[in-house]
Amino acid sequence: MAKSDDLDRDELHYAALRNDVDLIRQRLAAGVPVSMRERREGYTPLHFAAQDGAAAAVDALLSAGADVDALSNRGQSPLWLAVMNSRRAPDGVVVRTLLEHGADRNLRDQGGQSPLELAQRIHPFPLEWFDEVPEGKQ
Repeated sequence: MAKSDDLDRDELHYAALRNDVDLIRQRLAAGVPVSMRERREGYTPLHFAAQDGAAAAVDALLSAGADVDALSNRGQSPLWLAVMNSRRAPDGVVVRTLLEHGADRNLRDQGGQSPLELAQRIHPFPLEWFDEVPEGKQ
């Protein structure tokens, strides 16, 4: 279970970025914690997958027990990153998947901004993605 680089990023983090579900499963089977944090930003593999629009990786990590509301060093949740980088997943599947797994749309980062407020500021962000999943859905 050796770290793969000097930022404490395991292959699991990179597999999440690449949407490589097979490698995600291999690393988890090898005992790598699903919510392992890297050092620079405090991101978990779910943060990487959400920020990059890697829908299959998001689903695999959540199914393996990843913390849907894990906060980075700046207080950013995976949902916050998915909203900020929504151009990478323009179909909204990552945002909806996180919401369906109970992501808190009102969880504020260190700057005081929630994913919902961020979505309202991004033009043109399809706010209906938030409406499609009732708040508090688990």
